[in-house]
Order: sequence, then C-alpha cells, then structure tokens
Amino acid sequence: MKIRFPHGNAKRALLVIDVQPNTLRSDAAQATLSNIRSFVSVTTYDAYVVATYSAPQSSMFYRQSGWLLPAEAAGPSDAVLDDLISSRSANVLHIEKTVRSVFKGPDGPAVESALRNAGVNEVHILGFDINDCLLATAYDALDDGYFTYVIEECSGRTDGNATTIQAALTILRKQNMTNNSTRLDSIEIEI
Repeated sequence: MKIRFPHGNAKRALLVIDVQPNTLRSDAAQATLSNIRSFVSVTTYDAYVVATYSAPQSSMFYRQSGWLLPAEAAGPSDAVLDDLISSRSANVLHIEKTVRSVFKGPDGPAVESALRNAGVNEVHILGFDINDCLLATAYDALDDGYFTYVIEECSGRTDGNATTIQAALTILRKQNMTNNSTRLDSIEIEI
C-alpha cells in the first residue's frame, strides 16, 4: 500500500492516539492496527506522543452517558508500536487521558511543552477513534498553531463502523487536515 506522506521542511511529531489492542473489536480495526505498525516502521519523526485512553467513573463520558472503560480494561498501548517508536527516538512522551484530545486534561500542558521543546510545527495523527479523539486532537492541534494531518489509512474506529469513519474523513478533508488533502505537498511511501 502507498500512503501520501505530508512533505515539507517542517519539524514533525507523530501523535499515536488510543492504539490499545484490548479495545479493537473488529477486523477493520485490526487491519488499521496493521497499517499503523507498517507506517511507523518506515517513518521517522522528531517527536512522538503516545496516548492511552480510559473512561473511569469520574470522567464526563461516564457521568454524561454512563459509558465506562476502566484503565485496566482498556489496556496499554500496542507493545509492537511502543518498541518501534522507542527504537526511533528518545523524544517520546507517554500520556494517559480520560478526555478526547491529547491537548486537554492533566497531561495537555506536557504535550504542548514536549512539542514546543522539540521545535515541532507539524503534527501527524493516527489511531482510534477518528470521529472522536482523533478529530478533537486535530482541531486542538490546528488551533494551537500546528500544521495538522490525520493519516487516513492509519486511522479508524475500534468497531470498524465505515459510515462513521467516512463522516469524520469528510469533515477532516474539508478542513484540509488529512494526508490526502488536495492542497498538500507530499511524497508517497510504501508500507
């Protein structure tokens, strides 16, 4: 598979969001995980943020909708990805979040600080769920002044719902915020 990779003279960070194998409930999500692993194995970034997600009873997810996902049930980030990332860079920040965006919650300032300290001005985002945590992170990144691209082939939903994925992609593409946006200098990489 070939993926368009945003290409410029930018310092880039990869935001790996909620790639927790315990939460992947569909064949489509497993295929996305495979794409993510392949992508990370052939790319290098100036900084990495690896986020894991849970929805404890204290979270707004539980308080508003009754949806509960304890950290132990959500599980850790994908071990294969963690190994790939740690072999590429010492500039890796791991965070745990109970909110959608990596820029919000208690670790939000640490994310912002890590990106600024690395001189990052462009972020690439991948993981789960594209209509939720990825979308929220993408908007926050753009609002914080980063060129922002969601890597489409490496972003999905844990349940694989294609209709919801397409709806999120439509929104992101209209904002020129994916690697397949039309106003983007890019190269193709093989995964």
